[in-house]
Amino acid sequence: MKNQLIRSAQTKMIIQASKSDVWEKVGFYEHVKKQPGLLLKLSLPTPQQVEGAYGKVGDICCCRYSDGGFLTKRIIRIHSGNRIEFEIIEQSIRYQNTIKLLGGYIEVNDINGKYSEVNMVTYYENRIGLQRISSLFIGAVIKTMHKFVIRDMQAQLLARPLSAVEIA
Repeated sequence: MKNQLIRSAQTKMIIQASKSDVWEKVGFYEHVKKQPGLLLKLSLPTPQQVEGAYGKVGDICCCRYSDGGFLTKRIIRIHSGNRIEFEIIEQSIRYQNTIKLLGGYIEVNDINGKYSEVNMVTYYENRIGLQRISSLFIGAVIKTMHKFVIRDMQAQLLARPLSAVEIA
């Protein structure tokens, strides 16, 4: 039986770089150095300090956030050069009782050797009433976070960043 509270948010974007170059820049929200935009600042606590690694299966990475809470990820699968999967093993961020983050993945696919498609997926359990409405808002915030991370990957790859193109 499928848990009706578990949802996912997915974002696909194309960036101008080879798959291998993009793979070298794969990271998570807590690894982005620049400040997030207004929606993310209002919706999510801001990463403050990151410890640990995420380069191989079993690695654990813990981030402390501006709300005093933390989130700990464990890498559960890596398909080298293509996909990194993680699970959330601990969390104490401000909305943990209403939205439980479960994990997700980042996947990089080649498009003709010059472009790459980055696919980010986050799984979460929505414990808020009015599932359809609350899931729309939660999904929008998560997708904004995904775009923030992917655009940062693009900026790291190009001296003059081009806009990433959203495809989903």
